[in-house]
Amino acid sequence: MVRPASRRQFTWLLAAALVACVAALAAWRYGPWREKYAVALPPPGASQRQVILAYLRALDAHDSATAVALSAPSMRGTTRMWLASTASITQIKVGAVQYDGHLAAGEQYSVPVDFVYHSHWWKDDPSFRDGEHDWGYALASINGRWLITDEGFG
Repeated sequence: MVRPASRRQFTWLLAAALVACVAALAAWRYGPWREKYAVALPPPGASQRQVILAYLRALDAHDSATAVALSAPSMRGTTRMWLASTASITQIKVGAVQYDGHLAAGEQYSVPVDFVYHSHWWKDDPSFRDGEHDWGYALASINGRWLITDEGFG
């Protein structure tokens, strides 16, 4: 015969296991590392503006394959940091391409952007708060495709 204390203990353990399973399922489905949606990689002939728009959408979607593919090798570490920190990027406005003849050949183009950024709730970066930001990206033509080489305050 089962004692009432054992039955109560079994009920609590069963409830705790159920809560743990639901929490694990929610973390798996909605976790920040999960891709929200896929972003198509722009074709090789895409403009600088198209590359920037796809990149920002990929960050919003946590589509690491597209975001990394649009980053120059020197920029991929920064892209991975953005992927880990970004909860959402919305209201994206891509400005006109700017040319700067003083920069190295092939790296003379920049694109200003404006967007609303939200980080994950557990991130607190005082250097880049949630909200609207003016930002900019530098691009270079590498192997016939525009890739992001740098970023910063626009």
